[in-house]
Amino acid sequence: MKKLILVLSFVNLLISCRTVNKLHREEYRGQSILVGKGNRADLQKLPYKNWFEANYRNYHPDKQLVKLLKNNINDYNIVILMGTWCGDSRAQVPALFKVLDLAGYHKKPVIYFVPRQYKYYKPAKKFGIIRVPTIILYKNDHEKGRIIEYPMKSLEADLVKIVQSQNYRHELDERK
Repeated sequence: MKKLILVLSFVNLLISCRTVNKLHREEYRGQSILVGKGNRADLQKLPYKNWFEANYRNYHPDKQLVKLLKNNINDYNIVILMGTWCGDSRAQVPALFKVLDLAGYHKKPVIYFVPRQYKYYKPAKKFGIIRVPTIILYKNDHEKGRIIEYPMKSLEADLVKIVQSQNYRHELDERK
């Protein structure tokens, strides 16, 4: 009997670890929100599509700064932690994709859609998230910079600082 309980506990643990990042919908204040690991295509489906497309269309990045990104933005992998319930995420993430599209970024950023109580969400803990959205750039598996909740100047200006190794550190970054 003890072996059976041990085996069932182990199976339950494995299942729960596998489903932590599985994309699903939850309800928050009567809205459907995404939770789990996903990608841009998930934001281009209803009901998220409406605000994604509007905020993408209405963002007008500085063309000169976007040109500066073209040379080396593809050297970076991008991880985004965002909430589909969060106004800052709804504004910044579509704008980020517009900047990346104009800069010719051909990789697919990984997106972790966090629940409202994200501080207890495993990926948020793993990445040390204090606010959303958080946009993290990696080069050769090393973090090179993160934009937390909002850009300090503009998305494209902050990205240029990161990819040009200009000692970018967001003012909300509490890590040492």
